[in-house]
Amino acid sequence: MKDLHKNSTLYYILVPILVGIWPLLVWAMYLPNAKETLKDDWAGSKKGQGIALRILTLDPERADTGDANDAPGDFSYAAAVDKVAGICGIPASKYKLTTGMIVTKDKQKSQSAHLRIEQIGVVQLARFLSLIQYKWGTLQCDDVSLSRLKAEARPDVWTVEMKFNYYF
Repeated sequence: MKDLHKNSTLYYILVPILVGIWPLLVWAMYLPNAKETLKDDWAGSKKGQGIALRILTLDPERADTGDANDAPGDFSYAAAVDKVAGICGIPASKYKLTTGMIVTKDKQKSQSAHLRIEQIGVVQLARFLSLIQYKWGTLQCDDVSLSRLKAEARPDVWTVEMKFNYYF
């Protein structure tokens, strides 16, 4: 029994049996699992296409592939904040925007801005920041400070001050 692994006849019998079992395993186990996985992936793909089409109907400008660096004069803090605030449900009476001058340093143009939003929730603020920085990739939020409104009965009402820098 100790020298069984040294017997070459064992390998002449064992290897073809194992090679014959492999297609049976593929046919019996792996193929049905692969078909089920394909069905799940297909359903996920259809669901993703539906979500993508809904996003495209809500904001068709996302499909624009123009480079933001090609037209540096197109960016305006007022237009950007107004658009994203409208999407997030923040009325114009609740925010105040102050912009700085366009500064050129080391052949890089930039413009700063200060935005104050009153009576905003944390989730609404996070959505606002996410959308504005997604839409304008070179816009950076340098500072965010939140202060709670004490007179409000709601616990999630804040006054937010943000400092932005946009690089052309």
